[in-house]
Amino acid sequence: EGDYRDASALIKTAKDMLAIDHAYFADLLVLVSPLVSEIRSSFSDKGWLPFDGLLARARTLLHEHPQVRERIKRDYRALLVDEFQDTDPVQYEIILAVSEQLGRHEKKWEEIALESGKLFIVGDPKQSIYAFRRADIEAFDRVVEKIVAAGGTVETLTTNFRSDAAVLAPINEVFDRLFVRRSLVQPANVRLEPRPQRRASGFDAGVRMLLTVPSEAGATFDADSAVRAEGDVLARWLKEDLFSNSKVTAGQVALLFRKLTQADAYLDALRRYDIPYVIEGEKHFYRRQEVIDLVNVVRVLDHPHDQIALTGLLRSPLGGLTDREVFECYEAGLSDYLSEPQGEHPRAEPVRRLYGQLARLHREVPALPLADAIQLIFDRLPMLEIAAASLHSEQAVANLLKVKQTAAALSDRPHLTLSGFAELMVERIDEQPEEAESPLAEASSDAVQILTIHKAKGLEFPVVLLPGLHQGSGRERDRPHVVHDWSSGTYGLSLGEQRTLGAVLAREKFALREEAERRRVLYVGMTRAKDLLVLSGGKVERSVGESTLDWLQEIGQGTVGEVNTESLQIGTSVIPHQVVPAPNRTWQRRAPAGHDSVSAIDPSTIVQLWDGRKERWIAACATERQLTPTTMARQGMVRHSKGTRLGSDPEISRLVGIAAHRILQEHDFAGDAGQLLEHIDPISRGVIQEGQQAWLPDLQKSLRGLFTTFVRSDLYDRLRSAEILGREVPFIMPWGARQVMEGVIDLVYRFDGALWIADYKTDAVSADQAVARAEQYRPQGEVYKAAVRHSLKIESVRFHCLFLECSTAVEL
Repeated sequence: EGDYRDASALIKTAKDMLAIDHAYFADLLVLVSPLVSEIRSSFSDKGWLPFDGLLARARTLLHEHPQVRERIKRDYRALLVDEFQDTDPVQYEIILAVSEQLGRHEKKWEEIALESGKLFIVGDPKQSIYAFRRADIEAFDRVVEKIVAAGGTVETLTTNFRSDAAVLAPINEVFDRLFVRRSLVQPANVRLEPRPQRRASGFDAGVRMLLTVPSEAGATFDADSAVRAEGDVLARWLKEDLFSNSKVTAGQVALLFRKLTQADAYLDALRRYDIPYVIEGEKHFYRRQEVIDLVNVVRVLDHPHDQIALTGLLRSPLGGLTDREVFECYEAGLSDYLSEPQGEHPRAEPVRRLYGQLARLHREVPALPLADAIQLIFDRLPMLEIAAASLHSEQAVANLLKVKQTAAALSDRPHLTLSGFAELMVERIDEQPEEAESPLAEASSDAVQILTIHKAKGLEFPVVLLPGLHQGSGRERDRPHVVHDWSSGTYGLSLGEQRTLGAVLAREKFALREEAERRRVLYVGMTRAKDLLVLSGGKVERSVGESTLDWLQEIGQGTVGEVNTESLQIGTSVIPHQVVPAPNRTWQRRAPAGHDSVSAIDPSTIVQLWDGRKERWIAACATERQLTPTTMARQGMVRHSKGTRLGSDPEISRLVGIAAHRILQEHDFAGDAGQLLEHIDPISRGVIQEGQQAWLPDLQKSLRGLFTTFVRSDLYDRLRSAEILGREVPFIMPWGARQVMEGVIDLVYRFDGALWIADYKTDAVSADQAVARAEQYRPQGEVYKAAVRHSLKIESVRFHCLFLECSTAVEL
């Protein structure tokens, strides 16, 4: 098999050599260069520089401006670079340039002479797994060689502070064999030693293999069937073996994948077995089915004749049709929701009802902001209800609401219409940007961690599962049209069948590096485990490219995937090997409390439940989210009439109240009482609006009469001797189950050791009427007392109305 692969590679290289055409690319560069220069110039003028562009400009600055480079070299006496294996060649050149000897200025990195003792790097080439971010292990080795040539030394750290000895021993044996030293391509393995006196694991530590095989003897899986069966085996093992028979909790377990695109079947199995999990970022959100279904709705509303989106919608739980039923409905003329479809089909009636809602939404959503348009879709179509009833339940609902939040966040973009939003979402589904699911599950830390090996680098977990090890490396992926090999300075160009010699050389070199990096990715994944490492896979007939199970079979004694194989021996380590037949897919849903069996559905009961739900929804929508004592009065909770004075318009009474509160807000009760009357003129003029000047004399007369009586009263003397704690004090607090109460308290003071709340009243009442009038303000007083208790955590609070007209205080 190895010879066959080598022969195939030679044939591929020979064909690539025959396709070399430098003249073609010379002409192409003449045509394309002006466009590239114009794009680069316009992007720079607008400040549109990516991180890579900033790095390249920093390198150019150091190379082309010796005085800048020299100043930086003098400013920084030492450089420490951590995780050096993850940096890229441009960063290497920057580091070498600022570590150069003073007074020198070499433009080629190979000729740079390093300042003795200046550069200190920390890195593990065995963990170089970021080639997709241009990390270059060859460049790493060359920089290390340059440091050593300049008199530097290499120190090797071997103590592992993370893992149990039972985990490290098999890892050492595996990678003694998988890491074959090849200069500039693969480092040799450095055996790890456990930390001395490491605390013993709380459960059975070590490495084990778990292989899933078909339930029928002699059968094999295809790739998809193996993944589904393996997901069920792992979920059942976690639920029934690991969690029930040990002290391990879900939060101590991590499932690490090479790519999260491989994770869907495993996540479905975790849901079926009711195992909580958290997905760390990556590209999962835009691949959720409920998100795709909502995007299809938006596309259909924006483009009624988008047959692909409409087909996806009809195939979704919202449409509920099978592929054949969709085809038959189209054949029957049910393919346009804007017309009145008259075709006959057993599913025609529900399709017409759906089409009716789509037609209605198509007319209404263009006039709405994006977030409101999404909300209207949720109101008219039962997408949230379907999501809540799905396997993904709350998580699916949260994901749909996250789409609405995304729409709201994008609403400030100028000219972003529903059509633009639809295009943006389709683009994100196609490109799969990094986006986590709505963080519903993250509220609980006791959940299985789901992440890629790249994301897990630097982390550790008590239990690590590496699933899908039967999956091969896959077919050779397409190369970029432009490639650059840093160490040799070679550029390669390819387009269609044509390529340059540099492209052929780079392809050969990169293919060799990729195979080596896949082994390093496995190393990083295995070394994340503290106590227990589970290597899992399925028995497949064949895989595309080499798989991890192929590697283990090659270096181990024992047949991987055979029932009779109890262990796989690699060197001096024996790894337990367990073969598990694929189980029937089951649902591990908890039965509702108090029900021993599923009862028949009573339609009338369901109708009543939905009617009750609708009534509660209408009531909730009609409930104001924010309340004030004033809105309580409007809702009939507080009813009173202030009355008028001087036979004037009620508007003057309202202005008297406003002006009186402003005057008292500024008045110092401990000062001259006469100042209270001095504030009347300027403040009354400030509250009078345009067209109300004729009311000013009556307003000022009312205020003088009010305060002349007030300053001579015992009530005023009380406030003069009190400790004023606050005036016009704003507050906001929860109110009931769904509301927020906010308002302003006129006065808070302390008198004779008691805490008092005072509310000024300008009602035209006499002293004998004050008690009855105060009762109408009792709900308002309760709100104020609750606000003070809530904020100050003081239970003993007293409230009274201060009627200024008759200088009377009434405690409630």
